[in-house]
Amino acid sequence: MARGGSRPGSGRKKTRVATKEWKGPPLPESGSLTPLEFWKAVLRDPLAPYEIRAQAAKEAGPYMHARPAPKRDDEGQDLLPGSEWDTLLSPAAAGKKGLH
Repeated sequence: MARGGSRPGSGRKKTRVATKEWKGPPLPESGSLTPLEFWKAVLRDPLAPYEIRAQAAKEAGPYMHARPAPKRDDEGQDLLPGSEWDTLLSPAAAGKKGLH
């Protein structure tokens, strides 16, 4: 009975690299290409592999979707997270309510 050594079909399978077949998205001839334009070209290329298109969506997201603005009250003051709790739980407010 043989022990150890290599056996046919054993071991880690070799992965197929999809980028060898795909030559990249068609790009405009202009010299000023922004990162957003590049990632959008990758996203719109139907021949691009899924993994690369998913990475392009991840990279283009910050350029396309703005962060929400901070919430403001009626007077235009920023409402910071926890600001309402700070006023309710402050030592001065606790003393007024007899919580000390």
